[in-house]
Amino acid sequence: MAIMQGPDIDVFGWIERELRPKACTTDELLYDDMESQSLRSLPIIYQPFDVNNRLHWDDRGSLFDYLFSTSARRILDFGPGDGWPSLIVAPFVEEVIGVDGSARRVRVCTENAKRLGITNASFIHVPPGEPLPFPDASFDGITAASSVEQTPDPKSTLRELFRILRPGGRLRIAYEALNQYRGGRERETWLLKISDHSSRLLLYDRHIEQEFVRWYGITLLMSDVEVAKLFSSESDSIPFDKVTIPALGQARRSVTEARVCNLTHPSGRKLVSWLKEIGFREVLPSRAGRRFASELFDRMAEEHRPKNLESLDELLRPLVEIAIRMAAPVEVDPMITAVK
Repeated sequence: MAIMQGPDIDVFGWIERELRPKACTTDELLYDDMESQSLRSLPIIYQPFDVNNRLHWDDRGSLFDYLFSTSARRILDFGPGDGWPSLIVAPFVEEVIGVDGSARRVRVCTENAKRLGITNASFIHVPPGEPLPFPDASFDGITAASSVEQTPDPKSTLRELFRILRPGGRLRIAYEALNQYRGGRERETWLLKISDHSSRLLLYDRHIEQEFVRWYGITLLMSDVEVAKLFSSESDSIPFDKVTIPALGQARRSVTEARVCNLTHPSGRKLVSWLKEIGFREVLPSRAGRRFASELFDRMAEEHRPKNLESLDELLRPLVEIAIRMAAPVEVDPMITAVK
């Protein structure tokens, strides 16, 4: 899957008029059809940990971020995808329960836990927007890694997370800040391989000021290579400006389904406001452990870096614990801790 960009937006009107896309959730649009949400890139879950890999430091920084931010024994992971951060957090807590709106993601998480020999993590499917099947005040901590904004009503989702959190419990949210797409990435295209003979063209239409995203999915009875060739001379990418109305017209005979997902993408300021309104007594936008770990990697000469995972953990644990308590302007590090 590759991300592309471009300026042309007339194609969205054509898709609405000619393909009449059916409204759906993000799970129906994408996640139910992905073998791996992370494309098997996650250290420990899919890859051996490499202390010389910057992204692996990033991942370890996230682990300690979620651990220290929640300070919990029993954690709910809302939207675990491939089992992240559930499966990397599990060895450090008593129990983790992952909840995902995609039944396939739950199967993948369960299979990954079994393969890794992790017995204190379990996963359940809850359709998007439905109440969570837990009594009030069930969890010490909740992690939500870029998942709240994937739900039909993010504010209602936050209320539900508040309900199942115990008094004094902590919610740690990572959110997708739309500001990162400003200046040319407001509209992008992904190409997803579904099978050898089927693929899905995914188009984003991001409205940053309105905090709103419209996400289209066009399923074609064509391989991803065939679709790429139809829209572009490149074999592995489709720039957004190549997704023209004439090209879509040529592809139309192979279209088997068109869907659209409308998402509210609240900014950091909006999330802070909502969390306070819902009743959290403390709301802190703070530094992200992952970014701190990555910056440390960049500043540390290779010969001075830890030589194994245990040494890296000894280095990162106390530093990340301090970093995540440091206030940060919203949108700079898109992480928020909320205390009930």
